[in-house]
Amino acid sequence: MNVSNKQYAQTLFELTQKESEGNLDDVIKKFAELLRKDKRLRDVDDIIKKFDDIYNKENGVIEAEIITKESLKNDLKDRLREFIKDRYRAKKVILKNRTDENIKGGIIIKVNDEILDGSVVRRLRELKKAIE
Repeated sequence: MNVSNKQYAQTLFELTQKESEGNLDDVIKKFAELLRKDKRLRDVDDIIKKFDDIYNKENGVIEAEIITKESLKNDLKDRLREFIKDRYRAKKVILKNRTDENIKGGIIIKVNDEILDGSVVRRLRELKKAIE
């Protein structure tokens, strides 16, 4: 039977939910041994990513990437965190601010598969289309 990375991740999630903090090391060691035995250690990065996705979904956690020309100040990060929390009905928002010199101004927000593009370049493109 071929077990998918998502199934391994789901199994790890279920195992860790039942254990106390003190027992987590043992659970993770046994899980790593299972991956070794099944010759799936090469998939560990993908399994961890899928585990994170399952954990976040089950616990109301949203990860958002904010792309700006310059690093955001804390007060703007806090306002964006609240905006995303309200929009996606999340309990917790984890922000990752990435800078990109190609952005002339504005902000791009990536949450899951959704992109909220408030960049100056996008606005100029829309204006150009409207004028044509």
